[in-house]
Amino acid sequence: MVDDELLSIKRFSKLTGIKGSTLRYYDDLGLFSPAARGENSYRYYRPQQIITINAINLLHDLDMPIRQICDIAKNRSPESVYKALGEKARELEQELARLQDSYRVIHTIRGLINRGLNIDENQVCLRHLSEMPMIIGSDNDFKKSGNFYEAFLDFCIEAKDRGVDLRLPVGGLYTSMDSFVKVPSEPNQFFSFAPQGREIREAGKYLIGYTRGYYGEIVGVQDRMLAYAKHNNLEPIGPVTALYIHDEICVKDQSQYLCEIQVRVK
Repeated sequence: MVDDELLSIKRFSKLTGIKGSTLRYYDDLGLFSPAARGENSYRYYRPQQIITINAINLLHDLDMPIRQICDIAKNRSPESVYKALGEKARELEQELARLQDSYRVIHTIRGLINRGLNIDENQVCLRHLSEMPMIIGSDNDFKKSGNFYEAFLDFCIEAKDRGVDLRLPVGGLYTSMDSFVKVPSEPNQFFSFAPQGREIREAGKYLIGYTRGYYGEIVGVQDRMLAYAKHNNLEPIGPVTALYIHDEICVKDQSQYLCEIQVRVK
């Protein structure tokens, strides 16, 4: 190879985006050495070494320990590199799944907050809703638990076994409009809208109302929803869900938490 085919460390650094100090460090480690040295020990690289350094940089960007990268480089073979990349791929798959779960939670919370910013909370309305997978907890026993919060804690305890991600919003589920109107502070069950849920909130026409207050303090919206249904000859036919779309995540004043009530009608 003639000298004009070699690249100075400055040019090699510019082509690869890797600092000269990093290239010197890799050389000192024995991880990646120049193809030749000129006068005053100047480092020179072959163009094809760009491929090698890019592979090393990939492993470094994937948080592979430098010692492991050195071991792979010194003892590389198709089998060893294939194995090392396979292990890293499995780690990335797990991390990707974790990030996707986190993204879904963020997307869900942002969607609820945005919905609360774009409604007239004093008005009852009709809206067509798509079906939604749910995870529903065990029946609440308020005689045993005593209050809303103890029942909620029981749901949290069983959440892991049921596959509930408690980072997602949790709502109250009532078996019927009658049970909701009778004791709105005592949902029959708690639920979470979760992609892996086996239960389904059916698609259809829903009556929707809003109220403000602390968790379990649902006042006034029942009468407005019943009056709207009667005036428009609508009959509630399904379970009722109560979900706080603005709560302590985005509201400081507990009395101003915004709860959305949904019930299917015909």
